[in-house]
Amino acid sequence: MDRIEQLREGLASRGLTLHSVSQKTAELFGRYSPFYIPHNWYRRLARSQSIVTVHQVFALSRLTNFRFSDWLTVFGYDLDPIFTLQLRMPRKWTAILDSTIHATQDWVPWFVERDFTRTVPAIAPLGVIVKWAGTRRAADLLALNKREFLYAVIGRRDVYALPHFVPGSIVRVDKERAKDGLWRDQSGRDGHFFLVEHNRGWTCTRLCALADNRVLLHCPQQPCAERELQIGTNVRILGAVDAEIRPGAQQPPIHLTRETQASGKVRPEEFLCEPTGFGNLLVKSRTSAGLSFRDASAISRAIANSLSNKHYFIAPGTLSDYETLREPPRHIPKIITLSLIYAIRFDRLLQLSGLPLDSVGEEPMPDGIIGRQTPAANRGSRNAVQNIPLNGDGFLKSLIAEWEEVPFFLRFALDEITGLRDFSLSDVFWVGGDKSQLHPLLKNAAFVAVNRRAKKPDSPGDDGICQEHLYLILRRDGTYVCGRCTLEGSSLTVHGYPRGHVPSHNFRDGIDAEVVGQVTTILRRIG
Repeated sequence: MDRIEQLREGLASRGLTLHSVSQKTAELFGRYSPFYIPHNWYRRLARSQSIVTVHQVFALSRLTNFRFSDWLTVFGYDLDPIFTLQLRMPRKWTAILDSTIHATQDWVPWFVERDFTRTVPAIAPLGVIVKWAGTRRAADLLALNKREFLYAVIGRRDVYALPHFVPGSIVRVDKERAKDGLWRDQSGRDGHFFLVEHNRGWTCTRLCALADNRVLLHCPQQPCAERELQIGTNVRILGAVDAEIRPGAQQPPIHLTRETQASGKVRPEEFLCEPTGFGNLLVKSRTSAGLSFRDASAISRAIANSLSNKHYFIAPGTLSDYETLREPPRHIPKIITLSLIYAIRFDRLLQLSGLPLDSVGEEPMPDGIIGRQTPAANRGSRNAVQNIPLNGDGFLKSLIAEWEEVPFFLRFALDEITGLRDFSLSDVFWVGGDKSQLHPLLKNAAFVAVNRRAKKPDSPGDDGICQEHLYLILRRDGTYVCGRCTLEGSSLTVHGYPRGHVPSHNFRDGIDAEVVGQVTTILRRIG
């Protein structure tokens, strides 16, 4: 079904025609308003070069009471998959991710626990513990979340976060810990990491509490970078970091043809203030990201190439105009691109574009109209699907209770996060029961993603333990061990590390043990 047919069916389901919609938009907004929908809109949409404006989509949403994001999907802007590109932005500095779930009525694969007659092993393939069991609406799964967290991606120049984290690490931030005054007990050394906002953007850092409500951004690797700031005046604590998704093997980021060098001049601290308009927000966001107009334009070209749509490209001159002109862009691809490049929430850009989001439609569009794929298992057997327990009674229930929120906004980005093409359940291993701590990165780890095609360990002789790859090893008795390993001849050695006082394990390769694969991603708790 093409978009014109979907539009016609969506209007007909509300007893509307294009002619009546055109009249209503003229009455509500005016014939010369950007919200006006012309009576010959079908003919215009049939042209390949025709672009729907964000104001027209809002008008449809208001008149039909169908959700704004559903109408965007009808016109080819499925936001949840598109926003996976935010993980590939070349971030100089740490940035907050937009974790909004737009398609709450999508069918999402879910799983249940297998019948387990024994305790869950210390390390085990996730597929041994749970199995796929149909699909559920995303809204049903979102109801499992007990709290909301912030998510941020670490930039490659965030000297306060490195080397404890790595560029591209996704950190979860507990907002409640900003309210309970946890930072007041900080001395900087081995304390909690906090996500803070200052006049130059965001950073992930340890804090030293000082007198008079002041804090020091702690940076033992580069003491000259330490900064003393005033809470509420030029720094805001957003929360404490409590978890990390640490990439071991990443997809290459979007490439820039040039990179603006950071100025060595120390700028005076400025007061924190909220931008008052669309242009001011773009200026602040671009400078916080450390991007020139040419840099930002190069990223937009890469976005356009990734989505195979030239309308996502924004020329340097146009980016400059957006910061000075009163009228924000009306074209949806441009707004999406600005949101991706500058790490601005999509709904915030919509509000500054003049959309009264408080009067937008609220009802989800039926599957048949929006073109939402309904799995065959759900057709005619919805009651059976509804009866699938969401959180189980054992392993799954305790896991959800411990983590409190499942980051469903990352579900389309698992290939990007893990560095594995065609990521599947068989690529995930539970390591939460392993207390041997053969490597510091596995401390408080819950899951690892494993590339089962990479079975060749590192060669011996390199002492950079923390920088070496981790591997999953299957022993002859059916148990697993995870850590740094080397292979010399037929001798496979899984190394401990000095501070952990854990001895090494030696195996005969292919006889006593074999390499399952290389660890590409680690999900672990922090603090």
